[in-house]
Amino acid sequence: MLSELSQWTVTNHTLFPTALHVFRLHDYEGLNQELLALIYGLQEVDPGRMASNVLGWHSKVNLFELQEMQGFKAIVDQAIAEVAASIGYDGVKIAAANCWANINPKYASNKIHDHANSLFSGVYYVQTNENCGNLMFYDPREARTFYKPSVHDYTAYTADAIAHVAEAGLLLIFPSWLKHGVEPNLSDRDRVSISFNYVFQ
Repeated sequence: MLSELSQWTVTNHTLFPTALHVFRLHDYEGLNQELLALIYGLQEVDPGRMASNVLGWHSKVNLFELQEMQGFKAIVDQAIAEVAASIGYDGVKIAAANCWANINPKYASNKIHDHANSLFSGVYYVQTNENCGNLMFYDPREARTFYKPSVHDYTAYTADAIAHVAEAGLLLIFPSWLKHGVEPNLSDRDRVSISFNYVFQ
């Protein structure tokens, strides 16, 4: 609200927000050790496939079908249900579509992409290190770039992209249409993550 001498009062509304939900798992170390052993075991027998990854390894997309992944899947299922309820999809039937692992060694990255034919997408960080590559989210409002003034301080309203630092034990869930990519891993340790998509059932 402005001062009493103003000619008006002002109320600001945020229209059509893009929600990024970040879950910080408690006591994730044991889970991550198990996931890490499983992922590296899969890499030994699978050459991987090309997707958005550059210089990295991308597993098959059936990880949620593995018995060893059922405990992790239960965690993600619960997080997806909480996200759905929080944005107004409570009661809508949503199911896992696919799940895969990524290993990004030094200099590996992921190109900008989205996840077509899905509702929610997400990533869980199994192993990270400082400078291992931020997850970059890009403004979906393409029309805004047609006329863009210069600004000194970027905000959620003026930035073209927003970086989210990868951190072991974090589970991120976002709309599948939101374009994103991963910066190059500049550390000497593999950046290991698990990604997934969920759809209307």
